Amino acid sequence: MGLIGGAMAVVGAVTLGVVLLPGKAREPAAPPPPPLTWTVASHLWANGCGHTYLAERTPPPPPEPADARRWAAAAGAVHGGETLVRVSVQGRGAAAVVLQGLHVRVVERGTPPAWSAYRMDDGCGGAVTPRRFEVDLDRPRPVARALDGYDASGEEGRTLPAVSFPYAVTAADPEELLVSARTARCDCRWFLELEWSAEGRSGTVRIGDEDGSPFRTSGTEGRPAYGYDSPGRAWITSSESGQSG
Repeated sequence: MGLIGGAMAVVGAVTLGVVLLPGKAREPAAPPPPPLTWTVASHLWANGCGHTYLAERTPPPPPEPADARRWAAAAGAVHGGETLVRVSVQGRGAAAVVLQGLHVRVVERGTPPAWSAYRMDDGCGGAVTPRRFEVDLDRPRPVARALDGYDASGEEGRTLPAVSFPYAVTAADPEELLVSARTARCDCRWFLELEWSAEGRSGTVRIGDEDGSPFRTSGTEGRPAYGYDSPGRAWITSSESGQSG
């Protein structure tokens, strides 16, 4: 009887312990994703030919524009003086998503590395200046300022009106935002932040480079500048090429 009573007591204690264990707290549901998607291209060249990179060592010959990202990664090069970013935005469905504003957030400032500047060309021009947002990263609080573009390809030039917030996108009606961020004296790492609202919800998405890291733009002021001499197959200084600036 004593053995049976002891066993019952143990079972009772175990059972009681199970009953008294606190229940597992229910984890809060994850918020739904924003109702828009975007893609980023950050190794664009002005008019498809004009761009400058900073590199610690002499890089390979200039690539084709489509291969610029791979070339820069292999050379350890960073954007010199300007970064051109194209953000293609669209809704996830048929419901309109209203884009309310575009902002710039600099997350790190430093002194530009003491590297040389390598120009992908000796200057080029184009018939079309696209509408865009310009950003001065040297300002304490940079803003994305919308500017008109201009199309001089026809007999009569025409203005391309600047993007004006707010405006709507859907899955079938996307929008492209072109951002030109410049600096003369900063080694800046930065993100874009896009405000949105849709169907009673609102939020802000942070847009970085294609791998999610911040964009990086570094000033070229006072840095040695080189252009590529195709016949000689070598990088040469501006004075050697007869170019100035």
